[in-house]
Amino acid sequence: MDPARQTLAQHGKSFWFASRFMERHDTDDAARLYMACRELDDLADQELPDPQQNERARDRLMTIRREIQARRGHDPLSLNLLDLSTRRGVDLEAATALIDALIRDVDRPATVATEAELLDYCYGVAGTVGVMMCAVIGARPEASAHAIDLGMAMQMTNIARDVLEDAGQGRRYLPGEWLEQRSATRLAATRQEDHAAVAAAVERLLHLSEAYYCSAADGFNYIPRRNRRAIRVAAEVYRGIGRRLARSGHAWHQGRVHVPLGGKLWLATRTLGGQGDIRAPGRARHDPELHRHIAHRPGADAGVREMP
Repeated sequence: MDPARQTLAQHGKSFWFASRFMERHDTDDAARLYMACRELDDLADQELPDPQQNERARDRLMTIRREIQARRGHDPLSLNLLDLSTRRGVDLEAATALIDALIRDVDRPATVATEAELLDYCYGVAGTVGVMMCAVIGARPEASAHAIDLGMAMQMTNIARDVLEDAGQGRRYLPGEWLEQRSATRLAATRQEDHAAVAAAVERLLHLSEAYYCSAADGFNYIPRRNRRAIRVAAEVYRGIGRRLARSGHAWHQGRVHVPLGGKLWLATRTLGGQGDIRAPGRARHDPELHRHIAHRPGADAGVREMP
C-alpha cells in the first residue's frame, strides 16, 4: 500500500473509511495531505525524554515553516506540501497557520483558558486542514469557511473523546472557565467529585460542535458530487463519535469511544440514502459569527471581527 494511504488507514480510520467514496485521483492527494499534517502533528505531540530532542522537533517545524514561506526547501514535509500547492493549489498560508499552532503547542503546555482560545486552537490545528483539503477535493472557493467549520467541529469531537488521554500528557483543551480552572493533573486523577463537572464541560463542547457541523453541511454543495459523498460520510462518522460519547452520559473518565465498522457502515448507508443526521440550516451565506475569533485567519469568514 502507498505510504500515504497506509498512514491514513492506520491513523485516520474515519477518513480512510470515507475516502472509499471519493474520486481515486483525489484520494491519493488527500492521503498525501493527511500524511503531511499527521507528521507535522506528531512532531508537536512528541513527549521525548531528552529536552534536546524536543528542541530538535521544534527546530524542524520552524525549518519547514521557513521553507514553505520561501516556496523552496529540502525537508520531505516541505517538499510534499509545496508539490501539493503547485499541482493542486493547496493553500500554503493555511499550512503556515497550522505549523504556527503546532509550535505554540510545543512551546507551552496546552491549557486552554477560554472558549475563544478553544476556537482559535481548533482553527489552528484543524480548520487549516479544511482550507487545504478544499483544493484537493475540487471544492469551490465559497466552501472555504464551511470547510474550516468541519475541521473545527471534528477537532471539538477529538477533544471531547480524548479528555482523559490528553490529561495524562499534561494537556487540557477544555476551557478552564468551564471547569473552575481544574488542571490537567486533576483531570488525569479521575476523582469522583470531578466527574459531573467535566462531563458537563464535555456536553457543552459537543453542543458547540453541532453549530459547526451544521454550518459545514451548508457548504457541501460547493463540493463536486462524488467527493461530496465522501465528505458527508466523514462528517457523519466523526460526529457519531460524539453521539456515542453522549449516550454514555459523557463518561469522559472511561477513556476513548469509537464508532465500530458496523456503525460506520450504518451511518454511511443512511448518509448516502439522504438520511444523514447533520442538518444544514440552509443559510444563503456563511454565518460570520462562527468565525468572530478567527476572522483574520486564512480562509476564514471576515464578515464579523472580534472586538479589540
